[in-house]
Amino acid sequence: MRLLGRPTLAHALTPSARRPLAAAMGRAGASRAAAAVAALALLAGCGGSPTAPRQDEVFYLHGASGMLSKDTSFEVYFPPLDAPPTDRVPRRIGVGLMNGDVRISRPIDWNVGGADNAPEHRYITYQSPRQFLFSIYERIDSPEDPWPDVLKRYEADLEEQGAQILSGRAPVATANTQGRSYLVKAKIPSKPVSDAFAHEILVRSPHRVLLVQIVHNENVDASADEITAALQSLTVY
Repeated sequence: MRLLGRPTLAHALTPSARRPLAAAMGRAGASRAAAAVAALALLAGCGGSPTAPRQDEVFYLHGASGMLSKDTSFEVYFPPLDAPPTDRVPRRIGVGLMNGDVRISRPIDWNVGGADNAPEHRYITYQSPRQFLFSIYERIDSPEDPWPDVLKRYEADLEEQGAQILSGRAPVATANTQGRSYLVKAKIPSKPVSDAFAHEILVRSPHRVLLVQIVHNENVDASADEITAALQSLTVY
């Protein structure tokens, strides 16, 4: 990569958020990426921390690996984003991430698989029991740069890493940001060699640029609804 802080499909699940995807999949297990993701393009455009619920009620809220210490977590409970379950989406809990710069409503059974709050390295990765990875990375692109410049740098990063863009620059939106969605394919050097797929969504606020990455395989299943709900709740400050 030409600049630090620009993770793409080939960079996931290490404290520095820069291990190639193949290595990350070897550590987490290939089954963690065997998920369905669809309907991301259906996102419609739109333009204090209380005590967390009981530990046994929210799947430990942040998961064992989400703890910095017994008193500090990568997540802070944010109840206004709590949501009840539906027929297709589990109960969700609101959390603040990256020192309050990001908020999201995520299923209570997502577990933190890795995270970092160090400057220029901030990210969090969730592991869903429905077999996909959902990550949020902060890139170091200036939010004042024109969209074409941000997108060209990201696409150059993908090309440098040998990933294939299957589709790109599809307009999407979160709760308060606009974004561009890509479908990306990369090789995992396993035996036999296998493919990994990800939807990667660049989103920007007046203060920062994020990459949301959902790693999955080629199949599609009902997990699309919970991922779409999480993305629609994403609020970036």
